[in-house]
Amino acid sequence: MKCFLFLQLFGLIVFVPIFSEAKIPAPQNTSDSSVVIYFKENINDFRKKNSSVLPEGKKVRLKDIQKSRKEIWALWRKANTDVAELPDFIKASEDPKYVYPTNTWQLHDEDPMPFYYISKGNQPKNGFPLFINIHGSGPKKSEFEATLRLALRYKDAPSLYFIPQIPNEKRYRWWFQPEQFAWEKLFRLSMLTDYIDANKLFFMGISEGGYGSQRLGAFYADYLAGAGPMAGGEPLENAPPLNYRNIAFSLQTGENDLRFGRNKLTQRAGEVFDSLKTIYPDAYNHKIEIQPGRGHSIDYTTTTPWLIQFKRNPHPSSVSWVNFPMHGRYRTGFYNIGIDKPLNISDTAEIDRAVFDLQMDKDKNTIHLDVWLTDAHQIKKEEVQQGEISIYLGPELINLSKKVKLYYRGKLIFNKKVSLNKRILIESCALFGDPERIFPGKITVNL
Repeated sequence: MKCFLFLQLFGLIVFVPIFSEAKIPAPQNTSDSSVVIYFKENINDFRKKNSSVLPEGKKVRLKDIQKSRKEIWALWRKANTDVAELPDFIKASEDPKYVYPTNTWQLHDEDPMPFYYISKGNQPKNGFPLFINIHGSGPKKSEFEATLRLALRYKDAPSLYFIPQIPNEKRYRWWFQPEQFAWEKLFRLSMLTDYIDANKLFFMGISEGGYGSQRLGAFYADYLAGAGPMAGGEPLENAPPLNYRNIAFSLQTGENDLRFGRNKLTQRAGEVFDSLKTIYPDAYNHKIEIQPGRGHSIDYTTTTPWLIQFKRNPHPSSVSWVNFPMHGRYRTGFYNIGIDKPLNISDTAEIDRAVFDLQMDKDKNTIHLDVWLTDAHQIKKEEVQQGEISIYLGPELINLSKKVKLYYRGKLIFNKKVSLNKRILIESCALFGDPERIFPGKITVNL
């Protein structure tokens, strides 16, 4: 039975498109000042269109990895501090008459995005969990204020809330490219902020915000501890369940929420996630519920108390990734996978996504990788004909003091020690902007 479900699931959702955007090359001069300049260029070049051959840098010894990571992170912090910072948050008040001041971010190719930034409860030792709470598609002023009122009711303190207002009512989508760059800015700055727990970031939303948080949760799963769409229900090709392997997923929809088939799509998501959980008992934590007797208005209070118990694992030994195009854009990295040269896929073609299956066994010091291409509905499956990727490695994932075997599609293609150097630390820091994913080594695979 499990084998049958596995095949069925592969036919439904095990497909991931690879990046069509190249990473900015690391600087040839790795002095502190040149690294900061390189980082700033990377931060400002959202679309990362530059590419060149990466030079070798200074080697890093195993015993110096943690020290070198801290040095690189300090340079990353300096580069970002010179560019942008998060504003001060406002402590939440239970007084409904209290007026919460808003901040505003200027977006690229879009109207500005106002946002509330509030805390509930006292700061935990490891920092606040951060909920990115996006609203529905009514008049944006009233939806914005209603989302704030609901956030104050949720029993999830201590917590921090970033509540944005849709920039443009004529473009009522939270997953368009200008918004993508805003989320990536928020991730980047959150990782640099001592009062936020970098391993407890969550997307959530209601109605249009439910659709948005479901897509964004799949697109950015490697940054998140979980996602909680409500009164939504995306077709699964828009938010591939496979990407949720290592994070928590809550989906709450009313039994009578018939418009756009929200109830049926939520039911289908529950079936697929249940099957995935059967196959992978230690993964795909989910709580997908059809609330009886409810329509589009449901009980919203159950989502965050469940989500907040989960914590991100930034170094999972198993990675499933459908790199799907979102508003014409692909990710350039996911967990410890990076795309160096694009694959033969396009968001304008039928074959528009690629699937990565990556398994790492630290005890055996082996890595198994498979990659293939498919269409949005996972009907067709094609082989990769071009492209280059990197599997980034650190001591959390593999024993770097010994030889590492990497098998691509069952064939042994690498069997030696992994070289460690400063260039890769810089490169991975710029790619992910994540203190947990500054990798000293990598294996490059020509597909």
